[in-house]
Amino acid sequence: MHSADPCLHSAAEAVHLRPHARIDERLSTQPSAALLGDRLPHMLYGGDYNPDQWPERVWDEDVRLMQEAGVNLVSLGIFSWSRLEPAAAEYDFGWLDRVMDLLHAGGIAVDLATATASPPPWLSHKHPEMLPVLADGVRLSHGARQHYCPSSPVYRFATQHLVEQMAKRYAKHPALAMWHVGNEYGCHVPACYCDVSAAAFRSWLEERYGSIEDLNRAWGTDFWSQRYSGWEEVLPPRKTPTWPNPSQQLDFMRFSS
Repeated sequence: MHSADPCLHSAAEAVHLRPHARIDERLSTQPSAALLGDRLPHMLYGGDYNPDQWPERVWDEDVRLMQEAGVNLVSLGIFSWSRLEPAAAEYDFGWLDRVMDLLHAGGIAVDLATATASPPPWLSHKHPEMLPVLADGVRLSHGARQHYCPSSPVYRFATQHLVEQMAKRYAKHPALAMWHVGNEYGCHVPACYCDVSAAAFRSWLEERYGSIEDLNRAWGTDFWSQRYSGWEEVLPPRKTPTWPNPSQQLDFMRFSS
């Protein structure tokens, strides 16, 4: 375990991650049955399970009741980041080991979450710049869930390292049937309008259009004197005196997706 905060001095590494790789580069052409192999039955029945929200003494009873109900798959660890990594680079997987073993012994498969949907308080406290910014410039506070900017190098670095640790530990666990990546993307914060996101948006646009002239044509920027002379002038569709450019909005939605 390391006690130092890696985000403070290594966040720049995350900038080199590809935040918006093309979907067709990441999807497999194999049917889902071939991907899952024999890890799952043909009929799945279950739901989210959050054992970290309850005393450990009830876990055996939880599994017994699942068996009685015919449950054969549960999602696990969706909102467990603060329990799995209570401080920067300090991991506590002991409780999750016990839950995974218990579920496997009970014949229940696991859809294991990356736990990245809700960053822990220590991360946003040390790095408030990773909190999302709305179109009107308001930066949201820590709390509830999905309180992160997806373009933030700090957030991306921290999630990468958590997921790597989880993958190393549980990839071959017999209970693991599949991975639950993130959770309900865009449910509460569909986009971030901060300066980091603006820079990433410009890079995405430059790759998409190639030249500022092609962007101007695609966006119809002669309307209301919105014509750009350089990429540095382009911003996300932040709050404006009246309606923003609809083509700008559409591209920002594409970028944010």
